[in-house]
Amino acid sequence: MKAQAFTLEGVMASLLLLIVVYTFFQSSLVISPMWSELSDAQLRLLAQDTLKILDNPDKVDGNYINATLQGMISQLNSSFEPNPEFLYALDRVTFPADYRLELYWVEGGGINGTAIVDNDPTPEAVGGSRFVVIEKDDLSSDSPFKNNPEISDPVVFEVRLILWRP
Repeated sequence: MKAQAFTLEGVMASLLLLIVVYTFFQSSLVISPMWSELSDAQLRLLAQDTLKILDNPDKVDGNYINATLQGMISQLNSSFEPNPEFLYALDRVTFPADYRLELYWVEGGGINGTAIVDNDPTPEAVGGSRFVVIEKDDLSSDSPFKNNPEISDPVVFEVRLILWRP
C-alpha cells in the first residue's frame, strides 16, 4: 500500500513538473519577439515620436513655426508641397529611414486625403498618425481648405507618417 502511494505521488509530481515546464516554454515563445517584429516596433515608435516632436501648436508673431506640422499644413497651397524647413526637420528626425507623409481631412461628409511626400513604401513599412487641429483663419490665403464651405472650422487633419528601412 505504501509503495502504491509513493508511486502515485511520483507520477503526480512528474506530471506537475511537466505542466510547469510546458507552461514556461510556451509563454517564453509568445513573449519573445522575432527580429523582424523588433525592427517594426522600433520604426513604429520612431514614427510616433517624430510626429510628436513636430507637433507644436505654439505661434510666434501670430504664425506657426515653419518646421512644425501646424506650420507645414497652414502654408499648404493647391500643389500640396510642404515648406523646405519642415522637410529638413522631418529628414533629420527620421534618418536613416525612408518615409511617406500623408494628410487626411473631412470634406463634405467624406474623408479626403493626399500624399504630401509621395514615396513608395516597402511591404515591411509601418506607420504612425497624429491629429492636428487648425483654425481656418490660421491657414494661408491660397490654402485649399480656407474658403471651402464643405470643410468645417476648425479643420481637423490626420497626418500619417509611414516609415521603412532603405
